[in-house]
Amino acid sequence: MTIDHEAWLTNPLTKALKQSHQQEIQQWKEKCDAYIGIHDAVVQDNDTALDLLRQAEVEMRYAGWAREVGDNYGRFRVYCAILDFLNPPVRSETEGA
Repeated sequence: MTIDHEAWLTNPLTKALKQSHQQEIQQWKEKCDAYIGIHDAVVQDNDTALDLLRQAEVEMRYAGWAREVGDNYGRFRVYCAILDFLNPPVRSETEGA
């Protein structure tokens, strides 16, 4: 049995199937573009927040927050928490293995 490609391509069912497939591809492309847009906005906001936090850490260090002072231990803890957030500890290969 041989297939007549011209007849198959001009078949209304084939055309409808092709159109349906193209519409589905377009819908997926639109969804992916929307997710990429959301991701980019979140990453940009995150980068802005990290830049601001880095700047705050520098200002805090110059203002003396990096020293543990007996009368204001709370600000030293805040400064250390910011450092821990900006520079998370690296797990060694033996941990959790």
